Amino acid sequence: MKIVKKCSLLSLIVILACSIAGCHQIDDSQIQTQFDEFIQEEFITTMESDYIATHIYMQDPEAFGVDTSQIEVSLGARPSSENAPAPVEENDNSYEKFKQFDRNALTEEQKDIYDIYEYQVSLYQKLNNEKFNYYGSYFESMSGIQFQLPTLFADWQVRSEKDVQDLIILLNDTKPYVDSVLEYTKKQEENGLLMLDLQSIIDYCSSILQPGENSAILASMNTSIEQLLLDAEKTEEYKNQLKEAFTSSFLPAFENIRSTMETFQQTGQNNTEGLAKFEYGKEYYELLLKQSIGSDKSVEDIRNMMEQEFSKHLYNLAKIVINNPEAVEPLTANTLPETGYLSYTDILDDMKNFIAEEFPSVSNLDYHIKEMNEESASNSGITAYFSVPTLDGDSVKQLRVNPTSNDVASISTFTTVAHEGFPGHMYQYAYMYENVESNFIKALSNVSAYAEGYAVYAQYEALSYLDEIDPILLEAYKENELATYCIVILADIGIHYDGWSVEEFKEFMESNGFALDDESMQTQYTQLQANPATFQPYYVGYHEIINMKEYAQEQLGNRFDEKEFHTALLESGTAPFQIVQQHIDAYIEKTNHSQIS
Repeated sequence: MKIVKKCSLLSLIVILACSIAGCHQIDDSQIQTQFDEFIQEEFITTMESDYIATHIYMQDPEAFGVDTSQIEVSLGARPSSENAPAPVEENDNSYEKFKQFDRNALTEEQKDIYDIYEYQVSLYQKLNNEKFNYYGSYFESMSGIQFQLPTLFADWQVRSEKDVQDLIILLNDTKPYVDSVLEYTKKQEENGLLMLDLQSIIDYCSSILQPGENSAILASMNTSIEQLLLDAEKTEEYKNQLKEAFTSSFLPAFENIRSTMETFQQTGQNNTEGLAKFEYGKEYYELLLKQSIGSDKSVEDIRNMMEQEFSKHLYNLAKIVINNPEAVEPLTANTLPETGYLSYTDILDDMKNFIAEEFPSVSNLDYHIKEMNEESASNSGITAYFSVPTLDGDSVKQLRVNPTSNDVASISTFTTVAHEGFPGHMYQYAYMYENVESNFIKALSNVSAYAEGYAVYAQYEALSYLDEIDPILLEAYKENELATYCIVILADIGIHYDGWSVEEFKEFMESNGFALDDESMQTQYTQLQANPATFQPYYVGYHEIINMKEYAQEQLGNRFDEKEFHTALLESGTAPFQIVQQHIDAYIEKTNHSQIS
């Protein structure tokens, strides 16, 4: 009897355990399905509320579940009377639904999506606290709408006749959209929260306005219409409508921007120092920094990181110079050798072959090179940039290059093409589109620190492929650039968090060996002052990746594999660094486990 009882009890325990496990699995499966549905709903809602995003990412929106009848063709939501350009309440409601999900019940990829969503939305909510009303700027001198609008229209993909009709609607929407942004900016000034590089905005608007109807932007749009091969009469009709919209809406919008900025110059109500001068400026900068670095590290964490990295780069550079003075002479004399490349195509085609040994294979690395709009090219100083491909379609990657650039053979052009092309953004997106299933990650994960940090990492990795140039010189070139950018980020913190004046900025730069004349010093200060936390995604992101790589090398020793590390680095898609680190840790654990086995 006793034995029977024991067996019966044991059996009961086993049955209960199996039942509990079974129920748990069913519950997890249900939660996973519900989470997928939630994320899909968020993806569709975002796309249906943003015509431009839908057009950029999708050739066939209906195939993604997007109802195009719900989409208003416009340049987007206008700034509210206070702060946010989008309804905060809707995001709050979504976030409340999101918080109901048990992260532990999700799959590994869902956990990545969960963490990305939480990172982005929680930051968005904090940045849109009412105490930060009017802190955000639409006219930053490096990435404001005065730059975005010309590029948007010049690069607009026209795939159908409806795209032409929508383009005309967008162009007509330019003046109403800009007017709403200017109203917001005027309120900034009234509240003592204006912080713009007014002269640079005025100068750029003048360069856009100067050609008038002969604008290369309008010419680019006309070319897009012609390439549809509609009948001649219809093509001419659309071109006339486009010209009318350009002259009655686009050009007046830029006239309004310029005249408003000129008025601000006269009133003298513009803050020419950093965010620290505002009541909640330091707190706002802390959040901007978190957004730009892809992690929850504090200002002091980043300051310490950049100080340590600057010391490292400076030490490495000094060591190279002392031991190899002749090899680095071209760097000190500013007479760097040329790479021998005569075209962007040659660089990219060679790069495709070079990266095969160190980066995971991608089946589709097809690309197309197209020249930038002439006006944008001549005024931006940009050598090249990558255009994000649609999620569907042929996925041919597009690199826009500067037609006014005549230094294709320079090392800086080579690194720019590596940054924007292979193994940088173009390769990174090709890998992500091929290996990451989630459309949310591919289109809505806006973690610029990972994307830009990876591209900077890629450009410096690519230097090793220049086997015709002395590697010692290339190493010195890299260390010099990285040391400089560490100082730039430290200065950005000084201006916006510590409240440095121009004089304090100058003292800091000179104490670290960067002696410039007063005009150049003012130019550098103004660029940082008008564009808070702009450089952090590139160089904090780069150092985060380098630190992960060095950690993996320390942990694995001779078992470290470059290609496997790069696979772990890329497989999460565009994500905050805590998620990327989890993938690196998994790679280390798997490698160690396989060695033990």
